[in-house]
Amino acid sequence: RNPRGTAESRHYDIIIIISSSSGAGSFDARAMPPQSDNPSAPASPEADRATQDRRDGRSVPHIVDLRTEDSSSATTELSFRREILQGLARDTVLVPGNTPSDRPFAYSKVIPTVVLYDNYGLELYDKITAVEDYYPFATELGILRDKSHEIACRLGGISTATPTKRDDSFFMNGNERPETEKALPEAPFMIQSAVALSQCSSSSSVEATGFPLTIIELGAGSLKKTSHLLRNVARLLPAHTGVQTGEHLSEARYYALDLELGQLRSTLLSIQTQEESGVGPEVGGQVQGYGICGTYNQGLDWISQSLTTSTPGEPAQFEKAGPRKAILWLGSSIGNFSPAEAVKFLRDDLGRTLDDNTRVLIGIDNCQIPEKVRLAYDDRQGVTKEFILNAITVVARHLGLPDGVLSPGDFAYVSRYNAGMSRNEAYLRAKREVRFEVSEVEGDDAEVQNTWIHIKAGELIMIERSYKFSDEDAHQLFDQAGLRVIQKWSDSSHPASPAHTLYLVERAAFHFVRTTAWPSAGDHLLLSAGLPAVQKEDNSGWQLLLQVWDKMSKNSFLMRVSESHQLEYPNQYPDSQEKPSFIALESRKEDVSSPNRGRLPSMADWIVLWKAWDTVTLEMIPRNMLHQKPIDLRHACLFYLGHIPVFADIHLSRYFKVPTTEPEWFAEIFERGIDPNLDDPRKCHDHSPFPEHEKQWPSLEEVLCFRDKLRKRLTEVYRGLGGELGSEVPLTRRLGRVLAMIYEHEAMHLETLLYMLQQATLVRHPPGFTMPDWDSLAREWDTTAESQSQRDELVEYPIPQTITVGRDDCEEEDSSHPFSEDHQYGWDNESPSRRVVVEPFKLEPAPITNQEYLEFVLEGLDNCEAIPDHFVPESWTYVFHSSNESTKHEVKVKTIYGRISLRIARHWPVQASGSQLERFAKWKGGRLPSADELRVYLGDNPISQSSQNPIGFQNWHPLPARRPRKEADGRWRGGWSGGVWEWTSTLFEAHPNFKPSVLYPGYSKDFFDAEHHVLLGGSWATIPRIAHRPSFVNWYQFKYPYVFAGARVAYDY
Repeated sequence: RNPRGTAESRHYDIIIIISSSSGAGSFDARAMPPQSDNPSAPASPEADRATQDRRDGRSVPHIVDLRTEDSSSATTELSFRREILQGLARDTVLVPGNTPSDRPFAYSKVIPTVVLYDNYGLELYDKITAVEDYYPFATELGILRDKSHEIACRLGGISTATPTKRDDSFFMNGNERPETEKALPEAPFMIQSAVALSQCSSSSSVEATGFPLTIIELGAGSLKKTSHLLRNVARLLPAHTGVQTGEHLSEARYYALDLELGQLRSTLLSIQTQEESGVGPEVGGQVQGYGICGTYNQGLDWISQSLTTSTPGEPAQFEKAGPRKAILWLGSSIGNFSPAEAVKFLRDDLGRTLDDNTRVLIGIDNCQIPEKVRLAYDDRQGVTKEFILNAITVVARHLGLPDGVLSPGDFAYVSRYNAGMSRNEAYLRAKREVRFEVSEVEGDDAEVQNTWIHIKAGELIMIERSYKFSDEDAHQLFDQAGLRVIQKWSDSSHPASPAHTLYLVERAAFHFVRTTAWPSAGDHLLLSAGLPAVQKEDNSGWQLLLQVWDKMSKNSFLMRVSESHQLEYPNQYPDSQEKPSFIALESRKEDVSSPNRGRLPSMADWIVLWKAWDTVTLEMIPRNMLHQKPIDLRHACLFYLGHIPVFADIHLSRYFKVPTTEPEWFAEIFERGIDPNLDDPRKCHDHSPFPEHEKQWPSLEEVLCFRDKLRKRLTEVYRGLGGELGSEVPLTRRLGRVLAMIYEHEAMHLETLLYMLQQATLVRHPPGFTMPDWDSLAREWDTTAESQSQRDELVEYPIPQTITVGRDDCEEEDSSHPFSEDHQYGWDNESPSRRVVVEPFKLEPAPITNQEYLEFVLEGLDNCEAIPDHFVPESWTYVFHSSNESTKHEVKVKTIYGRISLRIARHWPVQASGSQLERFAKWKGGRLPSADELRVYLGDNPISQSSQNPIGFQNWHPLPARRPRKEADGRWRGGWSGGVWEWTSTLFEAHPNFKPSVLYPGYSKDFFDAEHHVLLGGSWATIPRIAHRPSFVNWYQFKYPYVFAGARVAYDY
C-alpha cells in the first residue's frame, strides 16, 4: 500500500497489514480468509455473458472476484472496526527515533491508513496528484511517459535495439545469437475483454514466431501512468496486417488487481477510448485485459497458483522461449514499509510469485531533500490537510458515533519529516480532550465490547508513514531480499541522486548477499521515567500496540544466515547411484549466502556457491568444450570440475585422518593446477601430474559422481557440527579454517574459469539471469558519465597516512583456541597485521577506461598503421581495416555474452595486463599505485560500503566506475572501480613475520618469484566474502593478460 504514491494506493493500505501479519492478528488475516482450492476457475457462464455486455460500444472486461470465494468476507467491516478500536485504545508510548527532537512526536494511538481512502478521500487524493508540491506522482508519470518503450521491451526480455529482437538468454545453445529482424508496424492499443479466464493462462503453448507476456499490476487504480506502458507493449505485438515473422510478443495480457469491483470495471473500460484515457485509440484490440478483485494476499496467492510456470530448481530450458510474466508495483508503495518489512515483503510475499521468467517493475521515491518531502505531504494549497483530517470522519462512521462526538474540527494536522529515518510522518493532534464510548454491535468479540476511548488534549495519533529510500537504500533492500536489479530508469533531472526510480528486478538463478541487515533503529518504547506524569502507566502491554500497528515499528530485522548455526539442508540430495551428469544439490530458491568476511561459511553459503559453480560448469560450458583450453596457460575446463571436489576431499580427509574418497587416483591428477611462467612455460611451481591425452582423463559422469560424493560428505559434516563436547562432529577452530579454506578456494576457481571462458566463443549465456540490453544501458552509462564529467579532480593525500595492513589470524594457535563465531579466517599472506606509513601521493579518481586506453594506443600511429599486438588487451578483439577510412580500427570488448562494440563498453575499466597498464600510466605522466597507496584509497572507499558496487555476480560484466566525492573532512569517499581487480606496482613477496600455511604450504610462497604483483579489490565475479575483506590479496604475473583487472594512475605528490 502507498497512501501517497499513486491513485491505486488505497488498496495498499490494506495490503501492508496483510503482508506483515503472517496471517495473525491483523485486518486482512481476519477479514480475508484462505481462498478456495481453485482460485483460477472461471466465473459461471452467466457471469461470463454479463461481462461481455456492451457499454457505449465498449466490451466489459472479464473480472474474477476472489472475494466471492472468501467464506468470511462478511466480517470485513467488523475486522476494520476492531482494528480502529485497538489502535485508539492503546496508551503505551512509542518514540519515532532516538534523538531529543523525536520526543515531542511520541505517540501511543494509531489509525490504520486505509481510512484515508473512502470515496471522498479518493476525490481528495486525485486533487493531491495535481498539486505542484506533490512531486511523487508527476515524477513517476514523467519516467513512464518518456521511457515506456524501453521498459516495455525489458519487461518482456526484448532488446530495445529493435522491437522485434527477443532476449533468448535463457534458451540459446552454444554460440547462437538472436537475429535482428525488420521492425513490425506499430500496433494500435486497447484493453479487450476475454471470453473466459481459463483462456488466458500463462502456461499456453508458445507460438513459433513469438511468446506471450502477462502483466499483473498490484493496485491498478486509474491507469493514468500504466496506460503509457501498455501502449508500448502493444507495439511489440504483430500488426493487423497479419505479419507473423520475426521474434516478438505473440500476445499480451494485462491483469489489474484492485480491491473495489467498481473501480476495476471503470479502469478497464475507460482505457479503451482516446477521450477518457488520453492514450489508447478507439478501435483495435491487442492487449487483452482482465480484472482481479481482491486483496494483495489473495492476488499474490492467485498469481503464484495460476500464473507461475516454473519452480525453483528446475533446469534451464534452451530449446524454446516460454511465456514471460511481469509484475508492476508502482507509486513507491514500498515506502509504507520499514526497511525490514520491505525486505520481508519482497522476499516472502512477492517472492512466492517469482519464477525463472518473471520480472518485477518497482517504483521507489528516492528523494532525500527534506524541504521537498515536507511540501509534498503538507502542500501550500492545504489539500493534504483536508485529506488527512477526513480520516476522523471515516473513523466516526465506522464506529457508529453520533454527530459531534468525533469530528475533524477537534484535530489539527501535523506533518513531520523524520530525517533520522528518512520518512515523512502524518499525525492528528487533538485540540481538546475527547472521551466517548463505542457501543457493542452484533459480531463484536469481548475485547471491543463497550470500549471507552480517551484522547488527551494535545495528544498525537499516528496515521501515516512514508519512507524515502535512496538509490543506495533501494539496492540494499533488493540485495537483502535476494533480488537482482536488471536495469533502472530515473527522473532525468537527477541522474546521480534521483528523486524517483523505476527498478526492474528478478530472482536470479543464485544470489550472493552483498550487504548486512538493516540496523535495528526505529519507533521504540519510551520508558516510564521519560514520560510526563500524566502519561505514566504500566507498559507491560506495549507489544500489543506493535501488533495493532502491524509490526511497523521496525523492531523486527532480518538476521543473516551466517549469524546462526541452525543449518539448512536441501530438500533432496542426489544419491551417488543416480545418474550424475546434470545433478546438483537441490535447494530452495530463497537460500541466500551471507556477506561475512571470513567466518565459518553457513550451509546456505555452500548451497549458493554450488548453484553458481554448476551454472558455469554444467550449463554455460558446452560438453564438447570440456577438453579445450580457452587459454594456453591453464588446464582444460574438465580439470577444474575435478580439482574443486578433490581439493576439498583431500583437506577434509587430512583433518579427519581418514582415506580420501574413491577413486584414489583422482587425488593424484586433480590436486593442484598450473601457473607457468609467461616467458618460459617450462618454469612452473609444483603441481599434479596430469594426463596428456583426452582419453586418459575420467569422463564427465565420473567427475560429477565424485563431486556428489564430496557434497554429500560435506553436508553430513555440517549436520553433525556442534560446539560442545560430545557433538558428533566437534566444531574446532581448525575445522572452521578447513571449511573456510575450501569454500574460498572454490570461489576463486569459479572466477578463474570465467576469465578463461571469456576468451572462448562457444559459451552459453548464464541461465536464470536476464541478458543485458546493451543499447539502453549504453545510453544510461553515457548519461551517468556526463554527470560525473566535472568530478575529474585528482584524489590527493597531502600528508603521510598510517594504515593497518593484514589481520591477526595465526594458524599455529588453532589448537590452543576454541572455535569462535566471531573469528575471521584468512590466508597465510594476510597475517599478521602490521602498521605502515604511506607517503603523500595523488591518485586518479577512476580506473583507466576502454576509451582512454584506445586513445593512448592510437596516438602517434600513421594513417595506414595498425595497433601493435603487444598493446592490444586480451579483453579486446581488434581488426585493422586498411581500406576503410571511417572504421580503420574495429575494436570489440569480450564479455561472457559475446563480443560487444567499444561504443557500449567505452566507459568500462579496461581489462589488461599490469605491464600494458603501466605503459599507459607512464604515458599519462604517472605510475601504477603501490599496494599500500591503493589500500589508503580503499580504506576510504571500501568495496562493502555500497550495495551497488558491481561484485558478486550482480552483473556478468564490468560497469563504469563511480568517482568519489570530496567530503567536508577532506577525504574522498563514495567511489568504486567498476567490477575489476586493480593492479599495483608492488611485488608479491613475503612480508615481515610471514609464515607459510600449515594446511596449504605452497599457497603463497610458491609465487614469491619477483614475477607476480599484488592486486586488490575484487571483480564482478568475486564473491562478497572475499571482495569485502580488506586484508585479502590477489596476485598475478605482471604480464598476465586474462584476469578481470584494471588499474588507476598514481602520481608523486
